Amino acid sequence: MIKFFRKIRYDLMEKNKTGKYLKYAIGEIILVMIGILLALQVNNWNNNRIERKKETNYIKNINKEFKLNRKQLDTVVFYHRKVSNNATKILNLIPIDIKAVNKDSLSFYISETFNHYTFNPQQSSVNSLTNTSSYELISNLELRELLQKWDEQVKDYQEEEILFKEYSFDNYVPYFNNHISFLAFLNNTNIFDYNNVDYTFLNSLEFENAIALRKELVNDIILKSELKEINNTIDRIIELTSE
Repeated sequence: MIKFFRKIRYDLMEKNKTGKYLKYAIGEIILVMIGILLALQVNNWNNNRIERKKETNYIKNINKEFKLNRKQLDTVVFYHRKVSNNATKILNLIPIDIKAVNKDSLSFYISETFNHYTFNPQQSSVNSLTNTSSYELISNLELRELLQKWDEQVKDYQEEEILFKEYSFDNYVPYFNNHISFLAFLNNTNIFDYNNVDYTFLNSLEFENAIALRKELVNDIILKSELKEINNTIDRIIELTSE
């Protein structure tokens, strides 16, 4: 093809047809420019096709991960609420009539306050977008913004869970270590089932404070705005990534 155009140029120059040669030269330049533009357009189409394929894969994985996150968060909150509800039941019994109280029920209430589940979401797709600076692949601007804020939202929510967990290991469990049978707790039997039990601790200020603070810390998780925000974000991301 190049030889063909070159032969035409030579013929026009040899025949001294300058005007026609100039017109031809301009036409040839225009054809070359059109060819370049078409090649660029084809390249853009290919790049867009590749990016849209990547976006589709991300969207599918994000949807799958956040559906799992929804289930996990629901489970975690379920156990948080159990802690709060059982702590409330214990506080409603105070002052406890040691002779009249149903010790099996009280054992169950206390045992249920030892739950300390934490929310650890799956977010490999979000991390991949962050680590590769690829958020621009997500064409939906609302979804992109939600994903960019997700990690910070999780950290804000987890702050209360971390405090709750630290109190469990540093204060709550050590306190009850002196008053109940953890072997019975692990076997799901009455935690007061051991010799020479002293039930008087149930009416101590330390016991009341331990239960009250346990309830307060878990309520900081389930009643504050961070949980509502993270719930809304999960639901909206699932909605935006559903086919």
